[in-house]
Amino acid sequence: MTFFSSVKIYSAFALLLFSGVLQAQTYYISPMGDDNASGTSITSPWKTIAKINNQTLAPGTTVLFEGGQTFSGSIYIDNADANDADNCVVFSSYGNGKAIIQSGINSGFQAQNTQGITISNLIFEGAGMAANTADGVLINTTLSGNIKLRKVTIKGIEVSNYGKTGILLLSTSGNTGFKDVLIDSVHVHHVKKDGIVTRGFTMQSHVGWAHQNITIKNSEVDNVPGYADPTGHRGSGIILGQVDNGLIEKTAAHHNGSNNIHCGGPGGIWAWDCNNITIQFCESYFNSSGSGCDGLGFDLDGGVTNSLMQYNYSHNNDGAGYLLGQYDYARPWVNNVIRYNISENDGRTNGGGITLFKGPGTTMTGAKIYNNTIYISPSATNSGAGGFTIIDWNQGISGIEVNNNIFQSTGNAPLIDIPANYSAHFAGNLYWSSGGAFKIKYQGSTYTNLASWRTATGNELSGNNPIGIVGNPSLKNAGNGGTLFPNPTTQLNAYQLESNSIAIDAGLDLMGLYGFNGGSRDFFNNTIYDGAIADIGAHEVTLSTAIASGKAIGSEIAFYPNPVKSGDPIFVKGAEPPYDAELFSITGARVWKEDKIESKEEHSIPTINLAAGLYILSVVDVNDKKRVNKVIVE
Repeated sequence: MTFFSSVKIYSAFALLLFSGVLQAQTYYISPMGDDNASGTSITSPWKTIAKINNQTLAPGTTVLFEGGQTFSGSIYIDNADANDADNCVVFSSYGNGKAIIQSGINSGFQAQNTQGITISNLIFEGAGMAANTADGVLINTTLSGNIKLRKVTIKGIEVSNYGKTGILLLSTSGNTGFKDVLIDSVHVHHVKKDGIVTRGFTMQSHVGWAHQNITIKNSEVDNVPGYADPTGHRGSGIILGQVDNGLIEKTAAHHNGSNNIHCGGPGGIWAWDCNNITIQFCESYFNSSGSGCDGLGFDLDGGVTNSLMQYNYSHNNDGAGYLLGQYDYARPWVNNVIRYNISENDGRTNGGGITLFKGPGTTMTGAKIYNNTIYISPSATNSGAGGFTIIDWNQGISGIEVNNNIFQSTGNAPLIDIPANYSAHFAGNLYWSSGGAFKIKYQGSTYTNLASWRTATGNELSGNNPIGIVGNPSLKNAGNGGTLFPNPTTQLNAYQLESNSIAIDAGLDLMGLYGFNGGSRDFFNNTIYDGAIADIGAHEVTLSTAIASGKAIGSEIAFYPNPVKSGDPIFVKGAEPPYDAELFSITGARVWKEDKIESKEEHSIPTINLAAGLYILSVVDVNDKKRVNKVIVE
């Protein structure tokens, strides 16, 4: 093969004729081999990468390097090689362990204008971030005509010590790009610029996307420092750009971005100018902004539409745990969802747990943000660190709905910080300021209690009924989540609701009120809405789980009617006697109590003289098993 030669893409007829000449082979390369041997068996291997680069690789060819051995050079293929999405050319290792490709100052692997490629079980090493000036693995197309090159698989490889990006999928023209790409079980580390990136042509008037069906999973990107470049951010973990239908899952990005100086990036895991992206079950932590102004955990950025972040764990990042950003003159940002995520002490230098911003010359509308758990403590380097923040840059953010989230702050950090001329709609959230005063900063005013904020802004109201809760959510190990990876996020031993939490069964019915489905599971893989009413935050305490742990009365218990008209009784049926029952206001004040109720049949609880609003009904039996429920009095 001649890498990146002037050979044109063959016509369909020419390809057909040529395929009759080329034959798929399995080639072996070993340091003990000989480039004059046949190369087609373990007993007669070739010796060098250069020998492979001089071959034309027919579809279905396999190239195997001896495992545990080191090879100098770079692997190059172009449009004369592979080019059959249904019959891939494979590069991998044989024997014991993974072969090491030491490419010096050059790329470890480059492919241009071709498709049907699998790279697996190899280690690519450059000469170091200072000496190397290339990408580790570069999959590139310069074709025009809106062509989608199909089937690239990169699995089980390690990439390190390169001066640019670890793995780069690049297109430069129109909507030409790559389709059906899988990056699985890779480790990218100690590369200088960025970890894993897809990039394509874009502009504000652009229609469509370069790449389609891109999956990154079971991978790790760390120690990507970036560098001082005033023209752009440097040092991100994973960036999806110009992708329609993408998935990032079960992946971690950490300790990236320390040498960046540019404001606007870098970050752990994020997407921009994409459609239908899902980021889930990932962990992002200790990502830095350098001397810049991001260092985010996760982000749906400029031009992202119809996308979803769920079941992720973000902690100890310089920037926002979950950033929703729209850079200036980007394509429209529309219709994105952030649900069942956890943030612990993000926003160390800027932003907060969840942060929004919008630049000029563009639109940003429609975000559903629900059932997240946000824990924020003060930062010596960010006085504005808050649970939910909007950055004061450009007005016009609209349609932001914030429901059923837990916002817990410590040490006087604000629960919410939204500047003048910006707004979001909050309903059904739980707020708790531990070790400090209640503080919501909203549109230029500071509110020290929920009631005054409701009255002034109309937030946390359902009609005229007050909703939302102020009180301790009783989160397990709050502030001490630690690091999980490589363990799955569901093993997080923090932020579950204790059995006495006021967040249990206190969430809004999102389908009934707003007409959308809140999903089928929580952060910890519990079924949500197990019963009639959701919990607040990222943890759903299901009846089956509670019963198994001895912390709940059996599933036969019922509370009705709900809502109830003030003055009418609430009925409890099915509790195991003798049991105690208490009714609390949303501020935690007990308004009714009855001990040692003996009846297993229907028992009435009075609501005479109760003001309209949200109440919490607690039932505890003789064995200290507990069931709590939200009750709305109209």
